[in-house]
This record gives sequence, C-alpha cells and structure tokens, in this order.
Amino acid sequence: MLPTSITLSLISHTNIGKTSLARTLLRKDVGQVLDQAHVTLQNEEFLLLETPEGHQLKLWDTSGFGNSHKLLKRLEGLSNPIGWLVSQVWDRLADKPFWCSQQAIRNVHDEADVVLYLVNAAEDPAMAGYLQPELDLLTWLNKPVIILLNQTGLIDSTQQHQLELRWKEQWSSQRIICEVTSLDAFTRCWVQEGLLWERISQILPDQQQPIMAQLNREWCDQQQLILQNCMHSIAHMLIETAKDSDTLPEGTAGESKKNMVKRAMQAMDQRLAHRIATLSTQLIEQHKLAGETAHTIQSRLEDINVPGERKPWEEESFWSGLVSGAAAGLASDVATGGLSHGIFTIGGAIIGALGGRAYAKSQDEGNPNQISWVPDFLDRQTRDALLRYLAVTHYGRGRGDYTDPREFPLFWQQETEDTLEQHKETLHAFWNNLQTSHDSLRHHDSTDKLALLLHKMTIRLLLKCYPEAKPWL
Repeated sequence: MLPTSITLSLISHTNIGKTSLARTLLRKDVGQVLDQAHVTLQNEEFLLLETPEGHQLKLWDTSGFGNSHKLLKRLEGLSNPIGWLVSQVWDRLADKPFWCSQQAIRNVHDEADVVLYLVNAAEDPAMAGYLQPELDLLTWLNKPVIILLNQTGLIDSTQQHQLELRWKEQWSSQRIICEVTSLDAFTRCWVQEGLLWERISQILPDQQQPIMAQLNREWCDQQQLILQNCMHSIAHMLIETAKDSDTLPEGTAGESKKNMVKRAMQAMDQRLAHRIATLSTQLIEQHKLAGETAHTIQSRLEDINVPGERKPWEEESFWSGLVSGAAAGLASDVATGGLSHGIFTIGGAIIGALGGRAYAKSQDEGNPNQISWVPDFLDRQTRDALLRYLAVTHYGRGRGDYTDPREFPLFWQQETEDTLEQHKETLHAFWNNLQTSHDSLRHHDSTDKLALLLHKMTIRLLLKCYPEAKPWL
C-alpha cells in the first residue's frame, strides 16, 4: 500500500527552540514555551498540511535531548535496544534528562520520515559538546537529517550563506546529514519554509516523492493566495490615499487660510493613519498572527505647497503657525531608520497653486484649491507598505502576538528603495492618472493593476533575500 503522509520529527537539544518553531510552522500556539530545560516532556503530533486528496504532512514536537552520552552508551550495549526503550518508565521520575532523550529517540525511530534537527546558530558548532553524541544517536537510527539553524536573526543572503557553510563544513563527515538550512523560529519567512519542503522532497524515497510534491503544490498555492491578498490590501490603501483630497473654500486669505490649511492637513493625516492601521490589521490576519498595532503620527511638512500667488511658506510666521497647528493633538514618534508614523513616514501634501502652472501635473486643474498627496509622498507610502509586509511575513509565531518592530534591517530598506526607483515612472504616471480621473470604474480596475505591480516588486524583494528560491518562487 502506498503511503499517504509524510512525517517530520522536530528534535534538538533541550531549550533550543523546538516548540517556538513548531508554533511558527503551524501558525498557532501549541505546547508550552519557557526559558528552561525540559519543558516539553511528551512527544506531540500536529497536522501541518493536508491536500484535498487526503495526503498529509505531519509534524512531531519531541522532548528535547538531555543526557545523550548516557543514552548512547546504554543503547550500544543492548541486544534489543528498541525493546528496552519501550519498557522504560522509571527514568521519568529518577532521571528526567535521560528519559526525555529516550522519548525523542523513540519518536524518531517509530514515526519520522525526515528528522528536522534544530541547533542554535549563535553557537560555534565545533564547541557545542552535546552535538556529536546527539548526531551519533540519530546516525544509529539511520534516518535522513536536515539541520535547521535557529536564532539567526534577520540577516542578508550573503551572511546566511556563510553561516550555513560554516555548519556544513563542520559536519560534512556525518553521512545522515542531508542539508543545512536556516529557519529561525522568530524571523523565518514563508519562502524559507518553501525551500525546506523542496529539500525534503529531494531526500525522500522515490515512492514518497509524489506525495511530497502534491503537498508542496498545495502549500505553494496557499502562500501565493496570501501574497496576492496582501498585495490587494496594500493596493487598496495606496489608491485610497492617492485619491484622498481636501478643498479650501474660495476667497479665504491670511490667518483664516492658515487655519484651513492646518485643519485640512490634520484631517488627511488622520484618514491616512486609519488606513495604515487597517492595512496592518489585514496583513496580520492574513498571516494568522494575533495582535493589534498601535501607531503614532509624525507629520513631516517639507513637501507642502500652499495656495496663493505669494509664497507664504517663505514667511517664518506662516511656518511657525502651521507647524504648531499640524502637531496639535498628534503624538510624535521618530523611529530608527529614517521612518516615522510609528515606523512609517506620514506627511507631505501638495496644495493647489491657485492657478499656478508649477504644480498643475499633481493637482486637479479644474479646482486649484484642492489639496492632495504628491507622487513622491505616495512613493514613500508604497515603500513603507512593502516594508510592513516584509516585517509581518518574517514574524515568527514563537514570539506570540504580533508587535510592531522598531527598526528594519538596512538591507530591507535599501532593496525596497532600489525596487521603487526602477518603477518610479510607472508609479508616478499611475498616481497622476488616479488624481485626475473621475471614472469610478477605472479606479476599481486600478486596484488589480497596482496589486499586480506590487506583486512583481515584492517577488523581486523576496528573491533578493532568498535567491535560492528563484526556481519555484
């Protein structure tokens, strides 16, 4: 009878992060996570993925390895080591580390098609004394092993390759080790999971490979749907922002004009803050991460153009009044990395030039008192939305509910800005078209068009982070 499931045993030295990684892979809280040894005492099975045909990918979270030296010596001296493992009960009370090692080994022997052996990437592989006896135990069981590097943090592809190479070189003589790859319980991305499934497919026996291929396709379809939904959510937020505007009444001047500009800016800032918060919630829900995001607003005024034949922004009295007014009631939070609005830049409006030609391309020429966001600002909102997506999709469930990061890796920001620069002309034409067109059906169709462009840009970003995923991503 042909097999219908693939079973993975997640195993490691105690307190390395197995249950945290299980939570991340399963997208839900399972087991108990504490910063102490031997929290998981029983092997526990979970359904990771299932196809419509009934094929299943199962994941076992096992007891952590404890006293591996002792267990290996004991097994090597027995004529029926597996029978001995089954009969052991007393060690649970008398020697918990020894007993936990027994449970882990029993699970691998009885259940595993592939062993996922989790290690702490921050350790020197040559100095961790527990690694060799644990690998000797796994060699004794003769099951294929993939080493997963945990606690890597967010690193670029070059650093990741160097880290994996160091571990591969250290354990190249271990015949059961089929692959070494990074999968941090706290900062993994779904692309890395896809790479793991690909590698599992390659090391399974021939009769199991078609099943894993179907499971892999099902998983890819699910992840691509999540990606598409996220891009549509981002596109909707950006289009609503591009279309957002306010209009100053005719015939206003002096102090009255300043107050109207101030109120218009505040209203637009508040609407944008609401859209960003809504987008954040949608991204979190799409990735099955609980939690709420709290945002604060920082208004940046350097991109503001104000109506009037005279240039009031050149007057100190105007700027002091406008700045103090725009800041009223808004919390200020300057974050690292040059981003604001919690993390994301907010601010910078274009205001019609009362018939002046200098700003005609960025405004409704039929209504020169109309305030709207300039294309450069909309570009920054696009950048920030893509960075938000990267932050959410790299958030490992092992940390619990989603919380806003306070900084991004510099390589994320640089790659995102490079990607935006390549599409700047297309984006600016898109923004200008949205702001000058009054066709509601055209605006509806624009969401699909922008989502497709965002999808293309996001794939480019993911490939910059994970170039090895190019064959399937």
